[in-house]
Amino acid sequence: LAALAAQSRRAREAGASDAADGLDRAIVAANRAVERELARTRAAASAGGDANAQAVIGKLLQVIERTENGARLTIENAVSAEPMPVSEDVLMEMAGPLLENAAKFARQRILVSGGGARLSIEDDGPGMSKADAADALSRGKRLDEASEGHGLGLAIAHELAQASGAAMTLGASALGGLKVELAWRK
Repeated sequence: LAALAAQSRRAREAGASDAADGLDRAIVAANRAVERELARTRAAASAGGDANAQAVIGKLLQVIERTENGARLTIENAVSAEPMPVSEDVLMEMAGPLLENAAKFARQRILVSGGGARLSIEDDGPGMSKADAADALSRGKRLDEASEGHGLGLAIAHELAQASGAAMTLGASALGGLKVELAWRK
């Protein structure tokens, strides 16, 4: 990937910006595929961790709150101190894309709750239909073609959840938008 990035820089410097743009898109896609596979491997290798979810979610929210989308929202971390049966790294890799999606679609509010064997992320955005929820968990399916990203966030979180022994469900939030719930078998 580093060699391809160097080729892209050279192509751009030589005035071949279309070629460089194509290389850059391929590099991003390949990097995400590698990262996804590494994350799944880490998840499988670290099953049975003991994550301090309250702290992990707190760290993620500090980042989200600094983004353009997150800065305009009220975000509540109501996660208990009860440990979750997954490593902190895997929890971060699962919850990160879920929180990014919530911040992207929320109108005013996000609520993160749970503890122990459950984590819930809710927003007050437009939500999604049951059919869209099923499609959203499929890798490569993209429901929002108008915004940035590759549409992999929910699919990656879903794969990591499965690898760590959790079920991931999408449903309606009491806040009016989407509710994503991760639940590990006890």
